[in-house]
Amino acid sequence: MATKAASPPSELLPLPTLPRPRRSRRRSLFLVGGGFVVTCLLTALILIASPPVLEGMSAMVLPPQPGAIAWNGHDRITVVAEGLTQRTTEPARTDTLLVMNIDPADHRIDMLSVPRDLWVNIPGYGYGKLAIAYEIGGPKLAAYTLESALGIPVDYSMALTFRGFIKIVNAMGGVTVDVPHELKDPLYPCLVGTAYCPIDIKAGVQHMNGRRALEFVRERHAFAQQDLARVQDQQAFSIAVKHQLLSPSTWPRLPGIISAVRNSLMTNMPLNDLPEVGAQMALPLTTVNHDYINMNNGMVKPSWSSDGQSILVPTSPTVIPNLVHRLFSDPQIAQEHASVAVLNGTDTVGLASDVGSTLSNLGFNITLEGNADNFNYQQGEVIVNTAASGNVDYTARRLQRIMGDTLVHEQLPGQKAQIVVILGRNFPGI
Repeated sequence: MATKAASPPSELLPLPTLPRPRRSRRRSLFLVGGGFVVTCLLTALILIASPPVLEGMSAMVLPPQPGAIAWNGHDRITVVAEGLTQRTTEPARTDTLLVMNIDPADHRIDMLSVPRDLWVNIPGYGYGKLAIAYEIGGPKLAAYTLESALGIPVDYSMALTFRGFIKIVNAMGGVTVDVPHELKDPLYPCLVGTAYCPIDIKAGVQHMNGRRALEFVRERHAFAQQDLARVQDQQAFSIAVKHQLLSPSTWPRLPGIISAVRNSLMTNMPLNDLPEVGAQMALPLTTVNHDYINMNNGMVKPSWSSDGQSILVPTSPTVIPNLVHRLFSDPQIAQEHASVAVLNGTDTVGLASDVGSTLSNLGFNITLEGNADNFNYQQGEVIVNTAASGNVDYTARRLQRIMGDTLVHEQLPGQKAQIVVILGRNFPGI
C-alpha cells in the first residue's frame, strides 16, 4: 500500500515651407475613427497572443468561481458543451452535445457532435442513453461517461438550458442567420409543458430573437436526416453568432451579454478564461474541423434497447474509438510518458481499477492501481511525486483538470510513480 508523506549627425538644409492642405471634418473623423479601429485590432491581437493578459483583464468583469481550476491558455484542453432540455419540473437532460478539442499551439480546434441517443454504459448506473447521464449525476457524471464509455478526455464542461440560451441571444440583440432550408414542424415541443407549438421558419436570411433561434437550432423532425439537418443548422447559427459578436454594433451590448452569460452558463471553467476560448475560435489562423457521430456517415445505426427505447449503437467496435483517437489523443502526454498511480481514498470497492482503466484509455501511463493510506478522502488529489525524477508538469496539469482535484507537489518515499492520483468522495457517482 503506497502512502503519501507530509509537504515538505550631419546638418541638413531647411526645407521650403509649403502651403498646408486643409482637411475636411469628414476626413479628420475618418482618420480618427480608422486609427481607433486599428488600435482596437492591435490590442485584440496582443491580448489573444498573451492569454495571461487577456485572463487578467477578463477577471475584471468575469471573476472566476471559487475552486475553479485555471487554464493557462497554452495547454491543450477538451471542453464539452451541452444544451439541456428541461420543459417541466423534471431534472435537466442533454439535448445536444458538442465536444471541442482546443490546441492553441497548433492553432487547431477539433469538434465532435455526439448524438444524445447513443447507447452507453453510464458508470454506477448501467446502460442507457447518453442524454440521461446529466440527469442522473449532473455535469461530472456526464463528463466521466464520455471518458469511460468513449475515451474522450474532458477538461471542462459547459451547460446551458433553453431559457439561458434565449437570454444570451436576446442580450446580443438577436442574430441574423442564413437559414439553409425551410423548417416546418407541426409537432415541435413547447418550451414549457408537453404540448406542441408548431413552427414554420422560412429559408433565407432573417433576424432571430432568442426564442426563434432556439427553435432553429433544436428542430430536427422536419427532415428525414434529422440529426444531420440539425447539425447543419447549428453550424449556420454558429457562423451567425461569430459575425454578430465581431460586429461593432454589438459592442455596446457587451455588458448585458456578459451578465447573461454569468447568470445562465453553468461551467467549471473559470469565467475569465471564456474570452480566451472565444479568441481561439475567432483567430484567422485557427483551423476548425467538425466531425460527427451519426447514421449518415455510417458510424452508428438505429436499434432498440431491451426495454423498448429507440437508441443508436456503433456499427462496429472500432469505428468510434478510431475517430476519438484521431481527434483527442494528446501527443504531449505520450511524450512525457509519466508513470501514474491511482489510489482509492474512498470505501467504494473497485474504484481505483475502474478509474485506472479509464485513464489508461485516455492515454495515461497507469503503472499502479491500489488503495490510499485511508478511505476518508473527501477531496481527491493529484500529487507530483518530487522523490521521482522527470518533468511531468504537463501531464499533472491535464490530470488535475480531468479529475477536478487539487494539484500538489510532495515527496512520497517508497512510491515509484511520478504522479499519484488519490480518489476522493467528490468523484462522480459516489
